[in-house]
Amino acid sequence: MNFVDRTLPVLFPAREAPMAMAELPVVYLMRGLPSCGKSHTARRLAGETGVVLETDEYFYLLVGDDPSSFDYREELLPAARQWNFERFQRAVAARITPIVVDRGNGLNWETQRYARHAVRQGYEVQLREPESDWWQEIRVLLKYKHVTREILHQWADRLAAESRRTHRVPAATIRDWMDKWRHDLTVRQILETPFEPPE
Repeated sequence: MNFVDRTLPVLFPAREAPMAMAELPVVYLMRGLPSCGKSHTARRLAGETGVVLETDEYFYLLVGDDPSSFDYREELLPAARQWNFERFQRAVAARITPIVVDRGNGLNWETQRYARHAVRQGYEVQLREPESDWWQEIRVLLKYKHVTREILHQWADRLAAESRRTHRVPAATIRDWMDKWRHDLTVRQILETPFEPPE
């Protein structure tokens, strides 16, 4: 897997991002399902001046002996999430722009934590989705999931098969995420919905 900045956990290099005076630095919260092109779109959005922060990198870089191998262990997920959020805080403190948070980013406390921290530090927050052709089809099916469930389940099987090469997400998990998908989610909803932090 190709990461935008493998030095990020250690030190942020000084970066100069050309910005018009009126422009705010930006955080993109990537949304989408596995194997739909989130990471590809995230790298494009980050460009030369930005950074992509993905919780899954923890399982490449800090778990196991081979940094090219995804060594997922569910019991380490809370640590991985905290590790990524701390990298995010450092990126914000360094005023890097854009910052792309490459995760599912639904309506939950974890996403809210990123969005609120960014807004408090003067960043604009935007939701972004993959740009792949197959995601464009899936996102329409998700909007009408009450009548497209069978087709979505076929897509879940295909996405699970594709993810076997990278993150190995089971079809049942993808179906669950499809069931919870909100096609009309806004940054305002993420910022304002009351959540209890996990224990």
